[in-house]
Amino acid sequence: MTSTCLIAYIAMGTLLGRVFGDTTYGQLAIFNEVIRIVIEAYVEPVNLDRAMAGADLGLTEALDGDSSYLNADDFKAFQQADKQGDADVGAVLTRRFGFLMVVSLRPGSPAEKAGLRTGDILKTIDGKHSRPLATVTGERLLRGAPGSVVKLRVLRAGSDPLEMSIVRERLQPAEPERRVLADGTGYLKLREFHQKTADAVRGELEVLKKNGAKKLVLDLRGAGWGAPLEGVRVAEIFMKGGVVTKLSGRKVAEQVMSADQTRAQWDLPLAVLVDTGTAGPGEVVAGALLDSGRATLVGERTFGRAGFQKAVSMPEGGLVITVAKYFTPKGNPIHGRGIAPTVPVQVPDDAPISGEAGDQILEKALEVLKGDVKKAA
Repeated sequence: MTSTCLIAYIAMGTLLGRVFGDTTYGQLAIFNEVIRIVIEAYVEPVNLDRAMAGADLGLTEALDGDSSYLNADDFKAFQQADKQGDADVGAVLTRRFGFLMVVSLRPGSPAEKAGLRTGDILKTIDGKHSRPLATVTGERLLRGAPGSVVKLRVLRAGSDPLEMSIVRERLQPAEPERRVLADGTGYLKLREFHQKTADAVRGELEVLKKNGAKKLVLDLRGAGWGAPLEGVRVAEIFMKGGVVTKLSGRKVAEQVMSADQTRAQWDLPLAVLVDTGTAGPGEVVAGALLDSGRATLVGERTFGRAGFQKAVSMPEGGLVITVAKYFTPKGNPIHGRGIAPTVPVQVPDDAPISGEAGDQILEKALEVLKGDVKKAA
């Protein structure tokens, strides 16, 4: 079957290259020629299924970390993933440098407790090398029965390979964390976004106001769990109307999502903390507040993972492909680039946990807010 399809593909690609003669079909003709030479001249007989699987992986990996080709078994498992109700370790993944990489971690999750970090490379999951694994397949392998154990081999910059055994748990949504800092500044930390996050933020802001907060630090570090659209409902709490984000692609008509000005709740000075673990919905919020001039962003460049994927069924598998990207109000793409902070702060790997004494990003944000208050006065 594979041989027949491959021969037909080569013939069609070559024909199109000759007929159209443009760059796209010219590249197809080159690819066809590579396949022909490999089949005819390689030192040993070629396993065409394996060779084409490698070609599929290389093609989608060149697009972004969330686009991938899945074989029939993996595509079926992907389609059924949301129906299984499995336990999880709480890690958001993508593909970088040819491996699966941790984007962010759910607060209080088994992965966070085990010491997994944003930027860690998962070399193997239960002995399976991550090199050929799609992002959705890797995330599926991290799920399983409650109480079961998943074993990871982790690569981390500046460290020897780490071995981790993590017990899967059923995860509960994490609520915002609030407190009033020593100088009367309100502090609100979000680590994930779900359907009730915006309502929870509103409730916490009311409490902070009653406790005398006149300015706010919104901590979005590590906030990468949830749908990007959930970020829209949070962003509009701090905006008096205007565009929050845009979603568009070559085959996806532009969708402009604007803030409902009647939902605005906080109009006092605001600083937003971001880092490499800020992704998806967190980036939507950060981009909206930055471009609208509503807040100063303090910290590190965000991860750059805010795309919209579509699943396409194929005869022998399926394709998960990014068909649209989220943009900031000024039209800057978030996916693949991330958002640069207004006030960058370089943080060493051994820095204190966010929100604790010695937190350099928080300390810098408090300095910024003091300046904003003086300007307002």
